[in-house]
This record gives sequence, C-alpha cells and structure tokens, in this order.
Amino acid sequence: MSRSSMSDRGQTDPLAALVAVSALIAGIGLYGLYLTDTLPGTTDRTTETTALERIADDLESDGVVRAYDGDLAGGIETESLPHGRNVYVRLTTVADGRESVVGTAAFGTDGTSRQSAIDDEELDGPPDEAGVAERSIAVATAPGDVRRGTLLVGVWNG
Repeated sequence: MSRSSMSDRGQTDPLAALVAVSALIAGIGLYGLYLTDTLPGTTDRTTETTALERIADDLESDGVVRAYDGDLAGGIETESLPHGRNVYVRLTTVADGRESVVGTAAFGTDGTSRQSAIDDEELDGPPDEAGVAERSIAVATAPGDVRRGTLLVGVWNG
C-alpha cells in the first residue's frame, strides 16, 4: 500500500460534511419546535380556554349538545375541570332573536357541583375576576330541534 492511499482514508468532501451537519441541526430545531407545542405549560392557552374545550367535548355528542337530556352538570366530568379552581358554565340558545339560558352549572374547587349557589341566586354568572371563554355550539332543545347556541365557561380562584 502506498503512503498516499492511506492518507485519503476516512476523509469526506467538505461540502458533503456541511450539508450533513446542517440537516442534523435543522432536524433538532424542528423537533424542539414540536416539543414546545406538545408539552404542558408551553402553550399560550389559558385555563378557561382549556376548560371550555374539555367541557364542550364532554357535553357534545355527534357535534350537538342535547340540552333536553337533563341537567348540565351531570354531563361534565370532574376530570375536565381545572383543579383548585371554581368553574361556572352557562349554555344559551338564540330563538326569534332572543337569547335564552338553557342550562347552568357551577363547580367548587374540589370539582363537586354547586348547583345550590345558582338556585339560591348566590351566583348569577362568573364573578368579575374570573377568566371567561366562550364558543358557538349546536344545541338540541328537543329531539330534532337544533339551534345555534353559546357555551360560556368562567374560571376563578377559590
């Protein structure tokens, strides 16, 4: 073996090495961006927005909230509520240009229903310090009678 052939072993073209290193860095950067969107605590979502989406998922069946099925609080799972926070939920519909409340629910910091606070008119909506989120939702007030509605969720410290 000649001395010149030994010195060429294990070497690569500088351009190919730069391309490989650049691809590796780009891959690590994309992976980092993916992680910031999926790890908890790294998004811009608020507690009330997250609670709204979870509560809507609990209440919706085939894209419609069946308000005629019973009480609103019964359809909301405790796991959907933010821990250590009070929650107020209101479901409204619009008929003939008028908004009417279809159902309300309130939950304490431990996730138990506080319907008595609403019935006793102690709580008529979320307090001023609450973070509030709302979204449009389809509401069935009777079988086959689906209307546009709004789901409002208020979250505040206990």
